[in-house]
This record gives sequence, structure tokens and C-alpha cells, in this order.
Amino acid sequence: MMAKHKAIYIMLIMMLTLSTLLPFVETAEAYGVTNHEDVVDVGKNHFIVLKEDGSVWGWGDHSYGQLGANGSNTSSPIPIQKADGNRLLNIKAIAAGSNHTVALDRNGEVWTWGRNNQGQLGYTTANSFSNLPAKVTGITSKIIAISAGEYHTLAVDENGQVWAWGRNDYGQIGTDCNPALAHVQVCGVSGIIAVAAGDNHSVALKSDGTVWAWGRNTVGQLGNGETTDINTNPTAVPGLSNIVDISAGANHTLALKQDSTSIYAWGFNSSGQLGDGGLESKLRPIQVEGMNKVKTIAAGNNHSIAIKEDGTVWTWGRHTSGTSSNRSTPIQVKGLSSAIAIGGGGDSDSYILAVKEDGTVWQWDKASSDSTTKLPIFKQVSGIDEVMKPSEFPFVQGSQVLFRYIGNAGTSSVEVYGNFNEWNSIPLDDTGSNNVWELQVTLQPGEYIYGFKVNGVWTVDPLNPNKTIDMNDGSPYSVLKVAPYAVEGPIISNKEVTFTYSSYDFNGELELDAKTAYVAVIGDFTAWREVPLTKQANNVWTLKQTLEPGDHAYSFIVSDASTGPRRVERNDPLNKNIGTNAVTDIPRNRFFVSEDVLSTIPVSGITLNKGPKLNLIVGETTTLNATVLPTNATNKNVSWSSSDAKVVSVNETGRLTAHTAGTAVIAVSTVDGGKLALVTVTVEKRADAISYPRVGYKNMGDRTGVNPTKTWYIKFNQQLDLASLNENAAYILDESGDKIPVGYQLSNDGKTLEIRPQNGITYKKGANHYLFIESTVKTKYGLQLREPVQMKFTIEL
Repeated sequence: MMAKHKAIYIMLIMMLTLSTLLPFVETAEAYGVTNHEDVVDVGKNHFIVLKEDGSVWGWGDHSYGQLGANGSNTSSPIPIQKADGNRLLNIKAIAAGSNHTVALDRNGEVWTWGRNNQGQLGYTTANSFSNLPAKVTGITSKIIAISAGEYHTLAVDENGQVWAWGRNDYGQIGTDCNPALAHVQVCGVSGIIAVAAGDNHSVALKSDGTVWAWGRNTVGQLGNGETTDINTNPTAVPGLSNIVDISAGANHTLALKQDSTSIYAWGFNSSGQLGDGGLESKLRPIQVEGMNKVKTIAAGNNHSIAIKEDGTVWTWGRHTSGTSSNRSTPIQVKGLSSAIAIGGGGDSDSYILAVKEDGTVWQWDKASSDSTTKLPIFKQVSGIDEVMKPSEFPFVQGSQVLFRYIGNAGTSSVEVYGNFNEWNSIPLDDTGSNNVWELQVTLQPGEYIYGFKVNGVWTVDPLNPNKTIDMNDGSPYSVLKVAPYAVEGPIISNKEVTFTYSSYDFNGELELDAKTAYVAVIGDFTAWREVPLTKQANNVWTLKQTLEPGDHAYSFIVSDASTGPRRVERNDPLNKNIGTNAVTDIPRNRFFVSEDVLSTIPVSGITLNKGPKLNLIVGETTTLNATVLPTNATNKNVSWSSSDAKVVSVNETGRLTAHTAGTAVIAVSTVDGGKLALVTVTVEKRADAISYPRVGYKNMGDRTGVNPTKTWYIKFNQQLDLASLNENAAYILDESGDKIPVGYQLSNDGKTLEIRPQNGITYKKGANHYLFIESTVKTKYGLQLREPVQMKFTIEL
């Protein structure tokens, strides 16, 4: 069970905001492995999809066996089978070459099938093709990433080494063999976390965020400013850094920057596939026009594709105007939202496959363009669903958040810092498996920011595509959203009942391990027939039903890793109300729906009387007033929070107190609906009007946290003359240079001077004050001080 590898922390906190200043100043960044496990891909004319159960499905051209043992040219998806007639299973990533297919299983082994005229299947003997998926043998390290080109194949092992096999007439597999019939290790490049294979060039992403390339460079595919045909030695693409994703088309290359604001492209551009508005090839990386907030990229043969953070799909290049014409700037492909994965391919035609969040598959080609507008539009592929969702981290299931970082042999420590724990360090645990580090925490619903320190160096989360940049100092950080979740069940609102099931609520096991495949509810309100629940984005299953008033009984029907193919009946772990049927003697959950319909007016928003920016001075206070909308909302309760209470704190009434110089964000959120209003508060130190420290004065040091009515006792080695003490000889100044009214008194022995505020006078909270004793102060015998004295003190808040 995965939980044994995780340290579990529980944090009950108020919702904080995105605009928090990072508490770090390092400019260096570390990098870890991001997710490069494709679940859809397209070859020249065949399509490959990976399903949730680990099976591979395909359709399209089967001329070279690229659809497996039972394949045939078909427009309908079919499962890929092995020689024994069983499905190929336990797969976690796939890749489609022009006419061959590659799969990576969960044991780190590579399977290939299809055309093999150039050794692209990695066999030790050359066959023209094979329709039998077979393991690539001879690689002793586990493989973590794969890619397939026109006639060659690339793989990355857990040590960051690249392996390649197939055609090599342009140096694309990095050796002088032509062709190589068995896999070889690519020399001259290491620390690799992902690869991308074009027609005749190869690209690799290093763990430091740089991009390396080798192979054919006739039209600038390698991005090094040259056009040398054959290049067997990998070289860095100049000018690129902070890259987290790469993809290779036939003769062009794409790279995605870590902050998701930039896609870079270079190489062949005759169809506008570089997205710069022109058709000229580029020998060095250029930026694609108008693309930001990008989550994923993919390159087709002569077109390019991207998913934005809002789930929309954009494309540019060959045929992307919707008919046979090309487009040199990005355009949205209509007919699809909530996309989570894409693949591109084609030859004389251009293709895109996309996977929706619900697991359905959608296809675009020039034939699927809108008949009226001629613009590109997706159409659903029938006969295929439940596509494997790319692994997303942090993994969120209800209140549970699992952070994961994939390091390398040199990773010795990983810590997470975020506004969910007031930017304190929490270490991730080394699981002992493939340099994977993990941490599981419990969080309330809300939106958070965080980052990792890897070996003491700051980085965003490589596995999390949701990133942002701090507007104040340019620091990057990752964004985490925890959706609202149920703490008891079912949730009843008038006659609408929401059922919720989570494997973590049932047995403390995350979906990663539980692998829940099916959840349904049965009850008197369903005539004891199964009504399936739907798996939500936070890996919790839900169902809403409108029910008649009265008592109801129900249970869940569940299939998961512990049940195998069977479905078993389980009670709702969130409902402690269980009754046993007198006839069947079966204990089941119970709940009651009232006949009374309560009028609930939901919150629609919240505003503040100040902001969005506010300036304060250290020690200053002010009050924010929140207005919940509509004014007749049923639940108008709010909660206040500060992103940095050390800079400015806020109490339950919205009263702010400025403590130290800096910037913090004050957030107020509604209990109903989680509506949010923000104020960015900048706190500055008071500008003192006096010069301090003074030259020639003995410094008695600085004091902080001083009481507003503090009496000072200053000891001397001789008796003082009280008559020499006056407002010009011993005095206290405030920050403006004004004297504070004080009184003087000597101790019985005359050697201790007492200086105190006069009756009713207090020092200003949070302010600096300065005590001076001039050399004009005399002893009882008329001697002056050898040197004047000074001291600075700051009053507590």
C-alpha cells in the first residue's frame, strides 16, 4: 500500500490566496521529471489510445501490423492483442511512429510492433514488419519515457540515458551504424527526462531544463542556427532554458517553457507549423504568437497543437484552416472543452486526437471541419472511452493531497513550502523506488501556492502544469486547487440528495492504489437497481438524485483493486446512521428527506470597502469591511486570513495590524460558496526624521518589544547632580524628532537615573524612539560625562 511510504500531515487552515510573496530569494531553479507519458498518439494513418485498464486500442491503417495480432484496416477502435490472443495490458505510455507502435509497461519494459524495415522495432534481426507486440530485450535499466519517429525509436532509462534504434542515415540514433538493428546508447547526452522523435531528427529534454538535439538539420530542425544534414552528436539548442515539455514533428520542433507563457518552435515552416505568422523556416527557436497559459503541446507531421489551462485545444499549420488550406497562427479547434491530452500525426493529411476529462476521445482532420464556417471542429470517436488520464500531481482526493517529486541519483532532499503551512518546510519522504519522493497532507478546500526545495534549491513542481509568476519579484510557483468535499453523507438540500463515495473515506487508501473502477448506489428509491456514480476531477465519485420525502435506505456497489472483477456491496463510510432490515437482516445506511422546503439564498459574491491595494506604516491599524452579496443571503459568515501574518495580521472582524515591512495579501472568503475578495497590503517602515546613530555617542544598543509605558533605569559609576538633568541634557525623541515629555528621578545612592513618560503619556505602538544623554549631565562634584550616550528602542504592538 502506497501510504507506508508517505509522511502524513494534517493542517486545518483558512483559505489563503495566490498573490503571496515567496519567502525565498534564490534565482536558481531545480528540475524534476514532469509527466511525459502519452495516452494518445497518431502515426501516419493509424491511431493509438491507452485505456484506464492498461489496455491499448487502435484503429486506422494496419498495412504493416501496427494494430497488433488481431488487427485489420478499420475505422473502429479495437484492442491490441499479443500472439497468444490476450490483450496487451499493464501499459502506462504509448507512442506511434509513422507505421510502427511502441508501448511502455509499468515494469519499465518496452513493447514494439508494426513496420520494421529499418530496425525501428529494436529486434536483433531485421524483419519487414511484425503484427505481434514483443518486448525489446537487452536494456537492463528501467525505461521511463518513449517516443517514435518515422523509422526510429527513442527511450529514456531511469538513469537519464537515451537509447535508440532504427534508421540512422542522418545520425538520428547517434551512432555510425546504418541502419542499427539493435538498440544503442546515445553518447554525449545525459540527465535526460524526456525525448521526442521527428522524421529524421531526435530531441531530448535534460533535467536542468535545457533541450538537446541531433540527426537531420537540413531545414533547422535542431535549432542550432546551422543546416548541416547529418549530426550524430547531440548539441544544446541555444537560448532555451526552463523548458518542461518537448515535441517533434516531421521536420519541426516545439518546446514549452516552465511558466506556461511561451511555446518555442523551430525548423520547417512551409505550412505555418511554427506559428509565427509566416512561412519561412527558422534555424533558431522563435516564439509562437498569442499562446499563453499552455498546459500541453504536441507536434503533428506539419502542424502543431496545444492545450490551454482552460481545456481548449489550439492548432496551427497544415490544413488547420479547416479545409485543405494552412494557417500560420493558432486557432481554437471548436467542439471540445475540458481536454486533458492530445496527440498529432498524419502524412498527406493532418490529424489530432484529444481526450476529454470524462475519458472520451475526439478526432480532428480536415474532413471534420464545420460545413458552414470551414473552421476546424472536433468529432467524437465512437467505440472508445475510459481513456487513461495522464498522471497529475499533486494527486487530490477529497481532503487528501499527495505531493510527488521524481528526482535522480543526486537528489538528497526534497522539501515543500506553501501558503497552506505558512511557508514552513515539510520534507518529502524518499519512497526507495526509482528516486520518487512523496508527502501526503490533509487540506481544506481552497486555492494554494507552493514550491519545492530540491537539495536546497527552489523549483516549481515539475509534475504540476498549473504555474504562475509572482508579480512582485518574478519568482515562479505552482498552483494547487482543492475542490470542496463532503465530510458527511449524503448531503441533503431540500429534496436534492448528493451521494459521495471515496476510497480514502472507506479504508484510507488513495485512488492511486484503490483503482476504483465502478461505484453505484442501490436503495429503496432506485427499486434496488444500480445507479452509477460519476468520478469527479478530485477522484471522488458523486451522484445527485431528487427524492421523495421520508426515510430511505441505501448502500454502495463498488469494484476496485481489492474486489477484482467482482462488485461488492458497501455501506457509506460518511453516514454513521445504519439500520438493519427486519426481513433481510442486511445492515444499510439510512437518511431522512423532509417535506419542508427551506428557502436558501446562496451567496453570489463578496466585496471590500478598501483595495485592491492598501499601504500601511509599521504599527498602523485599519479595518476592512466586507459586504456579502446578495444582502439577503442565507449564510453571510466569512473567514479572514493573511498570507503573511508576520507582516500584517487580521482578526475575525477584519481589523488589520501592520507589524513589519513587507507585502501580504488579506483574503476574506464566504463560508457559503467560497467567494473571495482580496487586498494586497504593502507595509513600510516609518521614515525617521532624525539622524541616528549620532557620531561621537556611546551606543547602548537597540531594544525591541518595549512596553508603551516603559521606565528606563540607567546606572552610572558616580553620583549625579539632579540639577543638571533637563530636557536638553536627557531626553527621548520620537520618529518625527519631537521630544516625549518625561520625568527624572535619582536612586537613593544617586547613581541610577530613572527616566519615565510623564503621567498619561505612552509611547506609540510599533514606533521607534531614541534616548539621548548629553555630556552636559554632571556628577555631584561638577564633572561632566566623558562621552554622550544614545539608545534606540522600538515599542511593541
